[in-house]
Amino acid sequence: MSQKATARPPAHSPAFAAVPAAAAGTFTLSSLGQQLREVLPPRRLHSVSLCDREANVLWLSEGALGPDEHSVIVEALEILAADTSIDCHETGLEDGRHALFLPLRAPMGTLLGIALILADCKSAGDDTVERVTAAPVRAIMQRLAVLLKPARRSGDTHAGGSGAIPVLELAGESVIVSAPPTARARAPAAAAPAAATAISPEQVNDMLELELLPAEIPPAHAGHGESSSRLPRLELIDHAPAMPAAPAAPPKPPRAARPRTAPAMPAAAAAPAAPTVAEAPVSDVNLILEVLPFAKLRAGGQTRRFQILARSPTRTPQRLHAALDALTLQRLLGWLAAHRAVWNSQPTSFTVNLSIATLEDERFVHKIAEALNEHAIAAETLGFEIAEALCTQHRAQVERFITQCEKLGSWVVIEDFSFDSQVLPLLRSTAVRMVKLDPKLTSSALKDKLSQALVVATVQAAKVMGIHCSAKRVDSQAALQWLTAIGCDFAQGAALSAAQPLEALANVPDPTSRVAAIRSM
Repeated sequence: MSQKATARPPAHSPAFAAVPAAAAGTFTLSSLGQQLREVLPPRRLHSVSLCDREANVLWLSEGALGPDEHSVIVEALEILAADTSIDCHETGLEDGRHALFLPLRAPMGTLLGIALILADCKSAGDDTVERVTAAPVRAIMQRLAVLLKPARRSGDTHAGGSGAIPVLELAGESVIVSAPPTARARAPAAAAPAAATAISPEQVNDMLELELLPAEIPPAHAGHGESSSRLPRLELIDHAPAMPAAPAAPPKPPRAARPRTAPAMPAAAAAPAAPTVAEAPVSDVNLILEVLPFAKLRAGGQTRRFQILARSPTRTPQRLHAALDALTLQRLLGWLAAHRAVWNSQPTSFTVNLSIATLEDERFVHKIAEALNEHAIAAETLGFEIAEALCTQHRAQVERFITQCEKLGSWVVIEDFSFDSQVLPLLRSTAVRMVKLDPKLTSSALKDKLSQALVVATVQAAKVMGIHCSAKRVDSQAALQWLTAIGCDFAQGAALSAAQPLEALANVPDPTSRVAAIRSM
């Protein structure tokens, strides 16, 4: 019987095809992924994807995976890694789709990766698990596990290894998703064409429309007093030298000599301590807080997002940036605690820009945790924007701050993002939930091919990583229409909405309606 004949299922059986035959040693992730796609019932099947154990997408049959899918992938990996007896994990998505996860395991049960099958909820029945774990599927899963295990070993690092993941490359006017260099070196020449898939700018808009689940704040819990007991309190080790016991010493001299500010930085020992959230002065009545909304360019999700802008007409060059950051956060959290009804009627989050002086303060996040608990505000309400230049010039301080935010539950935005290779590893952190495009790229993208390619590559990379992408200083309808077409999630600028005082938050218009009007032009 020919291969084509064996691929036809009997009339009385589920619509499964036999595993296509292939010569030994010629299997690739692409070929095996396509085989898995072919043996599954085609009716109401949206896509099949393969991911490693770090939730990196290695292969996708069609369409694209957005933040919502990334969240359920991470959850499924945790469940399947904890229980090696599970052969299939199921979960439903809010848009009516059904997700089935098949584990890729080593002979000893170690989880090497996962296969995600997205189908219409109506196509899932009582026998779904039995059908997707049938013999043809199991044979393909075993071959995939054999392929993934060497790739994981070759990509191991001292930190546990992240394995080989796809790399975004630019080729002409499209974005190429290809295997990493080590994987391409191992692949046979015949398999080279299958290792890369072109993604045109027009396909970018075919992404999913849902929001990041971790960024959503349930109205029933956010901002209420009973939620304060659930807020994580960050416990940091105080590296300041221990105070010597001096019971008979007068109180004033020890207070003046108390080394509370960054003892590891000798050059700053004589400088005044940077005020923290709890120590910031509260007498600056001239400080004005304004809100600049993030306009949604894609439908879906309920979370409102605002950037906090601090205006201080009395600010002098001698004023410490850290003091202004601390005062801004203190005033913001105090106002949010006193006006819960204004912002807590639906999920809302706020971002605040930080200076390098604040990032160098190792106790800053600890003070933020105390302030959030004091005001009974969920950590997810607060995000911090860090310029890409600070990420490259002060890498150690930024990495420490992001790690602390990860423990606290707050989130981070990389601002003025230009696809710098030094910054890309920071996107692995679950605390980094958004990148804001460098306005120089977006302003020149309509007339410069390289800028256009970098913007499209950033939008694609953000979707693969499961984070949002936003544009800033969008001042023309043409730029706004193009950003919407390529699938950018948010935008800010004169073409959308101007900043308004924080006190007027209840009356700030939603710029999304303006986006819809421009989109219909």
